[in-house]
Amino acid sequence: MAYCQPRGLPTETARLHIRAMQSDDAAFILDLLNEPDFLANIGDKKVRTMEDALGYIQSAGWDNYERFGFGMNTVELADTSLRIGICGLLKRDILPYPDIGFAFLGSFHGQGYATESAEQMLTIATSVHGLRGISAITSLHNDASVGVLRKLGMMEGERLHLQPDHPALRYFERYLT
Repeated sequence: MAYCQPRGLPTETARLHIRAMQSDDAAFILDLLNEPDFLANIGDKKVRTMEDALGYIQSAGWDNYERFGFGMNTVELADTSLRIGICGLLKRDILPYPDIGFAFLGSFHGQGYATESAEQMLTIATSVHGLRGISAITSLHNDASVGVLRKLGMMEGERLHLQPDHPALRYFERYLT
């Protein structure tokens, strides 16, 4: 598998290195997407094997990089290169703006990494991609993600359904300058 380099990456913050997903991230993605918090708050992506993980990297990362110039990215600790989460932008037809998303291993929750990486993605959304707005969705009970979205200055809108037979989601939006 090969991929197109997303615009604006790799990038760093004080504590994090954010880069394009690579095929050698598959074991990490397999672990992350099957953590209890991920399954409860984001949903079951049906990633059970290394092959499934590579498929997720292809669809959430590489396909989006090629089509939009952005997608989901791997987040590592800057000082050790330890993979701790994912963060990035996705384009969903149902939402008016690209969707900011993030997920971190449970042992890294509550340390500000989601906010730090998402703030960097907002900077890239504006300065590199020229986006005028950003959307976000989260499950009704995902209070931790709601806290991050509020720190990012996002305002909650009406609840929505991505598909008619799926549960309602909380919707957030922010205009970018």
